[in-house]
Amino acid sequence: MGDYQSTFSIPGISSSIDWGSMADKLLENARKSQEPLIEKQDTLELKIGLFNEFSASMKGVRNTLSPLKLASTFNAKTAEFSVLSGVNAESVVKATVSADAAVSRHEIEVLQKAVAQSRFSDKIETTMGDAGLAASQKFYINVGGRRAEILVNTTDSITTIAQKINDAKDITIDPATGEAYGEGLGITASVIDNRLIIRSANTGLGETTDTSTLTRGSGTRDKLGFTVAKDAPSNGTLAITAGAVTYVEGTDFTVDSGSDEIAWIAGHGPATGTSYEVSYTVNSNVFSIDGDAGLLSLLKLDDDSADHYLAAQDAEIKIDGLSITRSSNQMNDLIEGVELTVNGPGSVVMDITQDAEQAVTGIQDYVTYYNDLMDWINIRLSESSTASSSEKDDQYKNDDFYKKFGLLHGNSMLWQTKSQIRQLMTDPVTAAYTSKTGSPVLGTLAGEGLTANTSFTLTVGVRTATIEVAPEDTLQTIASKINSSYEMTHDPQGRTYPIPMASARVVNNQLVLEASPNRKFSLAASDGVLDTLGLGTPFTLLSQIGISTESTDYGKSGKLEFDSDKFMEALRNDPDGVAAIMNTVMGKMDDYIGNMVDTSQVEVGYTTAPKGRIASQITTWQTEIATIDKRIAESEARLELRARGLYEQFAQAEVNLAKLQQQASWLASVVSQLSGSSGSSS
Repeated sequence: MGDYQSTFSIPGISSSIDWGSMADKLLENARKSQEPLIEKQDTLELKIGLFNEFSASMKGVRNTLSPLKLASTFNAKTAEFSVLSGVNAESVVKATVSADAAVSRHEIEVLQKAVAQSRFSDKIETTMGDAGLAASQKFYINVGGRRAEILVNTTDSITTIAQKINDAKDITIDPATGEAYGEGLGITASVIDNRLIIRSANTGLGETTDTSTLTRGSGTRDKLGFTVAKDAPSNGTLAITAGAVTYVEGTDFTVDSGSDEIAWIAGHGPATGTSYEVSYTVNSNVFSIDGDAGLLSLLKLDDDSADHYLAAQDAEIKIDGLSITRSSNQMNDLIEGVELTVNGPGSVVMDITQDAEQAVTGIQDYVTYYNDLMDWINIRLSESSTASSSEKDDQYKNDDFYKKFGLLHGNSMLWQTKSQIRQLMTDPVTAAYTSKTGSPVLGTLAGEGLTANTSFTLTVGVRTATIEVAPEDTLQTIASKINSSYEMTHDPQGRTYPIPMASARVVNNQLVLEASPNRKFSLAASDGVLDTLGLGTPFTLLSQIGISTESTDYGKSGKLEFDSDKFMEALRNDPDGVAAIMNTVMGKMDDYIGNMVDTSQVEVGYTTAPKGRIASQITTWQTEIATIDKRIAESEARLELRARGLYEQFAQAEVNLAKLQQQASWLASVVSQLSGSSGSSS
C-alpha cells in the first residue's frame, strides 16, 4: 500500500470497513503482472551464473595451453648419466640441456676442477703495531693489468686491511687522460678466525691476451695503459711490433714488474710519432703481491706453503678422449645446447635424450580440463527442466540448484562449442613451423631417387609459393629458388617485403627453412619430394601421436583419451613433427577459446561490445535484466499513483458513508418522534 498502508490498516470509524486490507488486495492483484518479469529475471540471473561456469571451464582449458604452444616443450632434452668412476654422477659433472642439443652419447672424464687462488695470513688478534709492525708500510696487489696500493698502518687490524683491499682501486694510468683508471680489482678479502683471506673472484688462471696500439712519444718512456705483472702466478709477458719489426725486451726496451711504463733503450725502438702494437698476455684471474718485505712476511702473504696459499688451477676434462682446459667449471661452448658444470674427478657416460616429462604432463593436464569441459557441456545439454518426481517433491526444489535444471537444454552455443572444439581435435592438420631442418643430401636429388620434375608449396600467411624441383637440383639450387620466390619477397600489391616471408639456407648438407619473425610456414606436396628432402612429416592427425576421441559409446561424449606410449614413440621418431602439429592445434584452440571468453571491448557499429561470444551473451542478458528492472520500477511508480487514488477514493467513501449514517440516524429519530406523537393522539 506504500505510504498509505498504515492508514488503510485502521478500519473505517464510521463504516467499520478495513479499507487497508481492501486496498492491499487490489494492489496485490495489480502486482501479479510483474511476476512473469521477476521470474524471467531470476531465470536470466541463473543463466548468467551457468555461462560464468561455462566461461570458467573454457578458461581452465586455456590455462593448460601455454606450454603446448611452445616447440621447446616437445624438443626438450635431458642428460642421463652412468658412473664409470667416482662417488656418483653429480660429484663428477652436471649438465643443463637446451632444446637445441642433439640426441647423443659422450664419455666425460674430469681430471681436475677449476679452483680460485687464495692466500691466508697468520692469525692476528691485535693491531698490526702490537703484532710487530713498527711503522706504516705498503703492499701492492696485481690482477691482470690492474694494480692497487694497500697502505697498512700500525693501528690497523686484520679487518681494517680486508676492508682496504675490498675498497682498493686500480692506480694504473690511462694514457688517454693521464689519470688512474680507478676500477675495482676483481678480488675479495674477508676475515675468518682472525686470519685475512684474499681470494680471486674467478676460478682458474684465465689466460688472456690484449692488444693495443700506442704511439711512440718524444721521451724514452711510454705509458702502456696497463700494469705489467711478471711474477707468478700472473706470469705477464709483452710482445711489441711495428709492422714487420719485432722489438725484444732487454735489447730494445725494459719493463719493470709492477710498472705501467715501457722504457726504450737508447738507439732502439720505433721513431717518435710512430705507432706500434703492444700485446700483453697474462693470467688475468689470479693475483700477485709485492711490496715491503717485512709487512708481507709479518702477514705471511709471501708464504707459499699449504697453510697460507691455495694455487689457482684450470679445469681439465676429456670428452670422448679430447683433452679440454677451461678456467671456469661452467662450460657451455663444448657441446651445442649443453652446459656442463664440473664438480670433481671421475668418469661418467652422458646420454642426451628426449625429455618428454613436460610434454606428457602438459597434455595430461589439457586432456583433464578438456574432458571436464565436455562433461559440463554434455550435462547442461541433456538435462531436462522436468525433474524426477522425487526432485519435484524435494524440500529444496526451489533452490537455485534445481532451478538451473534444463535452462541450457539444447542451447545452440553449447552445441556449437562442442562441435567446433571436437573438430579442432580430430580434423587433419597442416603443421606450421618457425623453422625446419631437412635430412642430409649430398649432390643432386637424382642421387636420392628423384626421377622426374615435381614441386612443393611453401605457405606463409596468405602467400603461397610453388617451388619447382628437378632431379638435377641440389639443396643449394632449391634454397636459391625459395629465396628468390616472388611470393616470399613481395606482398599481393607487388611491394617488396622488408624481410622475406621465408628463407632457406644449406647447413651441414641439410636444407634449413626459416619463417620471418613472428610467422610460421607450412609445406605441402602431392608426392614424396618433401620426404626426399627430409622436410615431410608423418603426422597430420592428433590420433597419430596418441590423442584421440574416447572409444566409449562411439565417442559421442567428445571426450579425449591420451596414449602416452604412442605419444612417446612419435616423439622419439619425429620431435619436430610432434611439436609442429601440437603447436598448430593448440594455437588454434587458444584462438577459439579467446574468441569465446575474451571480455575486451570491440567496436560494433556505433557502439562497443565484448569480443568473446560468452561474454557478449552475458552482457546481453545483463542488459535484458536492466530493462526488466526498469519495467518493474515503472510498474511500481504506477501502483504508487494508484495507491494514492485508492486512498482518496476510500477516504471520500468513508465521508459519504458517515453522511449517510447521519442521515439515517436523523430519519430514524424523525420516525421515532412521529411514532410517539401518533400514539399520544389515539
